[in-house]
Order: sequence, then structure tokens, then C-alpha cells
Amino acid sequence: MTSNIVESLNAVTKYARELPIVELLEYMRTLLECWTKEKLLKAKGTFTYLGYKFNKELDDNRTLSHKLRVRASTDYIHIGIDGVRRYIVCLENKKCSCGQFQLDELPCPHVFAVLRHKDESFEKYCSPYYTRVNLLRTYEIPVNLLPDESKWNVPQHITEEVVNPPKGEKRQPGRPQKERYKIFDEINSKKYKISCGNCEGEGHNKRSCKNVPKKK
Repeated sequence: MTSNIVESLNAVTKYARELPIVELLEYMRTLLECWTKEKLLKAKGTFTYLGYKFNKELDDNRTLSHKLRVRASTDYIHIGIDGVRRYIVCLENKKCSCGQFQLDELPCPHVFAVLRHKDESFEKYCSPYYTRVNLLRTYEIPVNLLPDESKWNVPQHITEEVVNPPKGEKRQPGRPQKERYKIFDEINSKKYKISCGNCEGEGHNKRSCKNVPKKK
């Protein structure tokens, strides 16, 4: 849950990592600049209370809530009934026994059912970080631009410094590792299973396929 941003940058800089350090840093700075501009334009083009992504998730939860029944226990504690399953919703503490409400900080389907039962708005039950106003504030800060190298003001003690390679370290045999090591669950998931381009079966490739080609 804490390495998503790192893995995203790791994926898009896979080939840029071969560049010298200055060019690599400039590549990453330009990349962040493009991402920031893209997010800012998307936030400016949003006219709902929440940003586009969060508003879509909210609409999905609202749709799912229509099939639920609600029974009130107190003014702020309710039970959302989904068939034979029951979920306890506490509006005061912003909690639902499904766990989705407090994890996403967005009303889950059970909370939406309760809010509709109480004829109450959802705004105060959403994280303020998801609002259009805060998204605009987040992406209005520009990524600092880098002037041409001829305009750099580099201190003299930096230009005179000689950087040598580390001592005592030998390069390991073989090609350097570029891909991250996948965990056991990822290796064994369907996403990483070998599939055949001939019959579209799993567990073998086109070269070793003995099946009749699948008709398109």
C-alpha cells in the first residue's frame, strides 16, 4: 500500500535508468511536470464536489445501495441489510462493519443506503482531500523548471570535486537486474501464467502447442 508511487516511477523509468545521472533527473523532472499538468487540467474540468475518479466511485456505491434495506437502531447507528448479510453503520464515528468506509474515506453502499434513509447529504462523510478544491490546490504548485546548463550557477568547490567510483566493489557477472522481484502470489497468479498464441490455452506456448488452432 505504500510502494505504489515508487513502482509507478520504477516502471516508466525502466529505460531512462541507463542515462547519465543529470539526464535521468531531468527525465524524471519532466515526467512529474507532465503528470502535474495533466492532473491539474482534469481537476479544472471537473464540476462536481469531488474529483472525477472519486465521484465515479461514489456513483458506483450509490447505485449498489439501492438494493439494500436499512433498519435504525439509534440516530447515528443503523443496520444495512443486503440479503442475508447485515452491516453495522455508525455515522458519528464514520465507520461501517464492512471496513470500506473507514479505509476509503468515502461512503460505501451501506452508508449511502443509511444516508438515503435519513435524507442526509454525503459531503461531510467524504475525505476533504478528494474534493475538487483541494485537488486544484494540490496541483497548482508547479514543478520547478530547469534552465539551460549554460545558465547554471555551480559553486566552485563542486566543479573542482572529483568523484571516483567506489573502491573494492566488483561488478557481478551477468546482466544487471532491471525488473523487480515478484512475490510468490504474483508469480502464481493468472496474470503471469504462460498462455499459448495458437489455442489460447495456459501452461504452454505456441511452439510446444499440440492443440488445433482456435478459430477466430
